[in-house]
Amino acid sequence: MIDILERILTVTNLKTYFRTQRGTVKAVDDISFHLDKGEILALVGESGSGKSVTAQSILGLVKVPPAVVEGSILFNGQELVGLSQAEYRKIRGMRISMIFQEPMSSFDPLYTIGQQLMEVAKAHMPWTEEEAKEKIIATLKSVHIPEPEKRYDEYPHEMSGGMLQRIMIAMALITGPEIIIADEPTTALDVTIQAQVLNLMQELQSSYNGSIIFITHDLGVVAEIADRVHVMYAGKIVEKASVEELFNNPLHPYTIGLLTSRVKREYKGLDLPYIKGYVPSADQFSNGCRFSSRCPKVRKKCHEHLPPDLEIAKDHIVSCWLFEESEDK
Repeated sequence: MIDILERILTVTNLKTYFRTQRGTVKAVDDISFHLDKGEILALVGESGSGKSVTAQSILGLVKVPPAVVEGSILFNGQELVGLSQAEYRKIRGMRISMIFQEPMSSFDPLYTIGQQLMEVAKAHMPWTEEEAKEKIIATLKSVHIPEPEKRYDEYPHEMSGGMLQRIMIAMALITGPEIIIADEPTTALDVTIQAQVLNLMQELQSSYNGSIIFITHDLGVVAEIADRVHVMYAGKIVEKASVEELFNNPLHPYTIGLLTSRVKREYKGLDLPYIKGYVPSADQFSNGCRFSSRCPKVRKKCHEHLPPDLEIAKDHIVSCWLFEESEDK
């Protein structure tokens, strides 16, 4: 992490609600966090935790109305909540870019890689076509694409998933964004290629000095790449800490469950540990702690009231009644 921190993104009391026939779906429900320049922040949690909706809210990809987005998203001092799509287009793809999790389905099979990257360059940068091609090939080279001049004229089906993921990273880098949001970028890749992509992102983060929000369900990935971690569950952030602090001293029962559920060599031949139950549907959240129906340490209070955010150690915050000084014994 850089020595002098400069806050680039501040999210305060963000709420993203969807109206459905079954009622209001609170996909992201009153969360706050920040991102500093040059750091990698991981958002971790199971499917349905609200990680991707958080990213879409930052990027202005949630259609309002019918959805409702409230709170504040300050990007370099500029408020993003309430921006028109015309204003968002000056930011999205240029100053804030996104890497998606399915490289095989994210490219149009009818156009070459060069044509698709050229569209990004034309949309955001004042380059001539010759300048754009030169920049694109240089960016492909920076993400370790072999023979980038040749790949420029090839089609997506001619490349492996790992190569397409690196090209997607290149697409995100073309405009020199200040923030990259990576949504499960290693999920569809095998373990060897995952390691290559993670090493590449760390290398690029260092060389570009950009900031990354890394979305994943895999705490093993988090240990390799992130500076800080926010654990999300059912639309809430339940724990915040540095990577070292979270792994050495996990506090929330959900975080402990995620760490325990990682596959380890000593589990061979044994039943694998897991968190019982499922993330509740977003239209069925209880009035109390969202994790109460699955928590092994649940108390009566947990079912009735949402726990506050409690700072247990410096920059280590947990939302759990177990750590409230005045809790019922």
